[in-house]
Amino acid sequence: MIKRKLSVNVLESDRDAASHLFKALGMDMTTAINLFLKQSIAENGLPFRPQLVNDTAKAVYAARTGQVQHFDHEADWQASVLNELKNND
Repeated sequence: MIKRKLSVNVLESDRDAASHLFKALGMDMTTAINLFLKQSIAENGLPFRPQLVNDTAKAVYAARTGQVQHFDHEADWQASVLNELKNND
């Protein structure tokens, strides 16, 4: 099987942290990357489920993708907030 060199740009701090983690797991960066690639191929997708981990990240994602409500008047916004609070009780 022919092997090819793969070059990627990553933050130095991420590279160092990952290298330290993989060493603790008994592997080097090359082995970890090959494991990731093989598992991605086996699953025909990412070997993990990407997800937003906190409310701030979810809010940023919603804002960037246009999944937000727009209000022309503050009173409309206040009514919407009060209605949301009432519906969550």
